[in-house]
Amino acid sequence: MSGTPTVSVVMTCYNEGPWIGAAVRSVLDQTRADRIADIVIADDGSDAATLAVLGEIERWDARIRVLRGPGGAGISAQRNWAIGEGAAPLIALLDGDDLWAPDKLERQLPVFADARVGLCYSDLLHFAGEDLATARRAGVKDITGARDLTRAYVLNDPPIIPSTVVLRRSALEVAGGFDEAVTVFEDTDLFIRMSRACRFALVDAPLTLKRYRTSSITGGRKDLMAHHALVAFRATATEPRLLPLVPRRLSERARKLGNQHLLMDDPKAAAGFYGLAVRLRPVSLGAWAGVLLTSAAGAPVLGWLRRRLRKRRAALGVSG
Repeated sequence: MSGTPTVSVVMTCYNEGPWIGAAVRSVLDQTRADRIADIVIADDGSDAATLAVLGEIERWDARIRVLRGPGGAGISAQRNWAIGEGAAPLIALLDGDDLWAPDKLERQLPVFADARVGLCYSDLLHFAGEDLATARRAGVKDITGARDLTRAYVLNDPPIIPSTVVLRRSALEVAGGFDEAVTVFEDTDLFIRMSRACRFALVDAPLTLKRYRTSSITGGRKDLMAHHALVAFRATATEPRLLPLVPRRLSERARKLGNQHLLMDDPKAAAGFYGLAVRLRPVSLGAWAGVLLTSAAGAPVLGWLRRRLRKRRAALGVSG
């Protein structure tokens, strides 16, 4: 590790005072915290309570710097601002309410000895609110061996969650950074562009703990499919060969939203997403299974499935 490049940790915050202290502690407690050049926290006009917490955090370590924005910038602008203020050749992202496993950087930084790698992601654990006992491994796909990485990412989104990734600054710059016009799934938009500029690597271990809150950016939104479509079609504008893949990608996004609503005890909304998934891709067996499961005929199976998935439901904050 002595020759491993140093890393700038880029964090974002908006009214996350109750959680950001633990997030920063998880950075400072890294087994290879010596490789951290700086920790830059971009705040987007948080309330007074959160600003007071950030003022205290800034005194914990000389490497910590808080950027205080006026508000309304959005997460893409926050990240770009913080990335620009960092100094290291590698950049690790962390949302203000998530946590890192202690060995996250130790396991990810050596991957960048391969000069072709510009992004390294990992698996993660989901947990609800304050209860780490609910944590469940998400499971991510390994697309790193794909010959056509962009196609593989569009079709088989692992998913890659921002708090799991370490980026090579030079690859990020080639891709153009976060697009500040994209307000939801800005990470997906960036990673599609990065897939054209570099190779990806995976450490197949849950190195991030992702906190599930209904007040998060996507947690309570009703228009997620529209944002999925926007990002998909933006990709085709630059690379028209991807256009035939869009219905398949959107079908899979709809199916996964159906699964999420099913886990959250909303079978009616789940049925709507499964129906959309079938219309987008009629050959999707997973989507058809969801349609049948949420029909009257599937009620007995649905009750059995709810009991089997109790722990996974708990990770989303759903009891019973």
